Amino acid sequence: MSRTMWILLALIAVLSIATIWHDQQGLPAPSHTLCKESLVVQIFTGACTLRLKGETTPS
Repeated sequence: MSRTMWILLALIAVLSIATIWHDQQGLPAPSHTLCKESLVVQIFTGACTLRLKGETTPS
């Protein structure tokens, strides 16, 4: 395998381990996921329509 493939494989492995670890720790979801708008829209417009009823802390 070429050097680029090893780098990509390492990045995918790190991302997979981090995702599994985050799920196993039971950490709360990031605050930007409470909004219906995408993260890019939130950054540029500041708009946030809450996805779930009862939540009071948008990003």
